[in-house]
Amino acid sequence: MRSNSPGNRRTKRPRQHQRSSVEVDVESLLSLENRCNGCSRGERCCCSSYEVCITTEEMKRIIKVLPEAARFCPHLLTTRGYDNVFEEEEPGLFSIDTTEDGLCLFAYWSHHRIHCSLHTVAVSLGLPLAEVKPKVCLLWPMHFSEGDEVLAVINDAFLFNCNTRKAPGSRSLGPGFIEAIELVYGEGCGTQIQLAAENGDRRTLLVTRK
Repeated sequence: MRSNSPGNRRTKRPRQHQRSSVEVDVESLLSLENRCNGCSRGERCCCSSYEVCITTEEMKRIIKVLPEAARFCPHLLTTRGYDNVFEEEEPGLFSIDTTEDGLCLFAYWSHHRIHCSLHTVAVSLGLPLAEVKPKVCLLWPMHFSEGDEVLAVINDAFLFNCNTRKAPGSRSLGPGFIEAIELVYGEGCGTQIQLAAENGDRRTLLVTRK
């Protein structure tokens, strides 16, 4: 993931998620617990801190649920139908547009907290999250370190209130991490990394199943 701050607008590239195997920094994942309940006003929020890029396939899946997403995000509607919220960065790769404040156009406020309309739509329709929500968003606060291309916790994770530091020596992977890894890479993949953690491995090679 990459910062969405002015002068540092860079692209989160999802190519790594399509590999047959992924190297995982197990020790990094064991350092953090993530619990998302939506960000309140004034808090640092992942929905406004990064530029999100998606593949053509992910874009097509999102377009299918635009009518449902617009129920929570009416700004997606225009007099001619639905706003074009995608910008092509390179062939097969599109960024999701943001508001002037940098907030993702699929984010919405409810009960004074920011939520993802794509996540809400998937749950309300009974769809797997991976069929609607971008993979980079499912994995956050995990990401691929630049140049190294190893799945690890993002460097600025502890600037967000939803992330807390775990006690040293913990060999138990957060349940949210296990769920996200299985959604993106296939059933059993999260368990594979948990077993590596229990075995004391600092890194492991994850063989993906998707």
